[in-house]
Amino acid sequence: GTHTHIHTHTVGSSTPNVQSNAGSSLHRPSERSGEDVDIILTRLREVKAFHRFPPPLLLQICAGAFYECLEKGITLFRQGDIGTSWYAVLSGSLDVKVSETANHQDAVTICSLGIGTAFGESILDNTPRHATIVSRETSELLRIEQREFKSLWEKYRQSLAGLLAPPYGAMESGSNNDIHNSPLMSLCRAGKVLRNAILSRAPHMIRDRKYHLKTYRQCCVGTELVDWLVLQSACVLTRSHAVGMWQALLEEGVLNHVDQELGFQDKYLFYRFLDDEEEDTPLPSEEEKRESEEELPETILLLAQIGPDALLRMILRKSPGQRTGDDLEIIYDELLHIKALAHLSNTVKRELASVVIFESHAKAGTVLFNQGEEGTSWYIIQKGSVNVVIYGKCVGLCVHSCVCMFVSGCGVYAPRG
Repeated sequence: GTHTHIHTHTVGSSTPNVQSNAGSSLHRPSERSGEDVDIILTRLREVKAFHRFPPPLLLQICAGAFYECLEKGITLFRQGDIGTSWYAVLSGSLDVKVSETANHQDAVTICSLGIGTAFGESILDNTPRHATIVSRETSELLRIEQREFKSLWEKYRQSLAGLLAPPYGAMESGSNNDIHNSPLMSLCRAGKVLRNAILSRAPHMIRDRKYHLKTYRQCCVGTELVDWLVLQSACVLTRSHAVGMWQALLEEGVLNHVDQELGFQDKYLFYRFLDDEEEDTPLPSEEEKRESEEELPETILLLAQIGPDALLRMILRKSPGQRTGDDLEIIYDELLHIKALAHLSNTVKRELASVVIFESHAKAGTVLFNQGEEGTSWYIIQKGSVNVVIYGKCVGLCVHSCVCMFVSGCGVYAPRG
């Protein structure tokens, strides 16, 4: 790509020493000391999107990545270039511009990339850049060169895919035959590991239970599942965190409420593992128990990383009137991290937290609304991507699965533009 006026100084931050040091430490990977890596690691941990990365991946990024600071209005690379690097945004924001012709003056800005987003994955297959990227303000980037990124992708595909847009991102389907890279298969295995560990360490938790003269076969109690998970690992931070971890399994049907309730609750409610849905499911063998014991720490770490998002989805699915004070705080905290809302006051964000609703469109090609229609909702894209089509001409990227938060009935009705 084209790199012009890219400076290696840093911009202001609440932790200026860390940022300053991070900038200097990121110049030459081959010359970095252990202290340099620690400084960069501290900087990365300030970015919420990196919280889900396993420690070995973070350390490899710290050892091999470069730091770049762009002033406002700098073109990082142009549509059609063959790329050499992958990027993640540490601060600031960049515009994504797409042109239907070879003339870059015709480029239309289709979206902006904020803190914690990543781009440049076309280096995986050496395809031309799909868009032109221009800094819209002073921005700090992490840059990983092609050979290093391909090596990290082979080892940590699932973690990295969470930052990427499709077709390489987490919404990908159909092109990957390795079941270990499928989130659903990972969660199915996670459910087996947890069930086997419970049967090994606390078998009394899974048993037939009676309630109101009805017997529920081979089930667990919500509060006991939370108690057990909190005791297993220091990476389970709170009971609310544990609820999100169990909710991630419940969303995929790996754990089920006996009466098919959609949200996991830290209450005296009955839940059943998928393996216990069939009658007379055999108990795990000693070999299976041993394997599950070995996999338990990694399984809990995986769920600890995806639990907060599952908890947020569960809360957003509640009608606004059903949300607790804790629920509103969790939504508010998420809104604080959305770059597009940075200009709004905290009072407005708290108001949004009480009315925002969750919506998921798993099928590519779904039309959210048509040009010219009167609008009834305002959307925030949480994950995935959408096309923008104006007068029949597509100026966006590919349509893919999309997860949105939206505010219904904003009070202003105007034709869609």
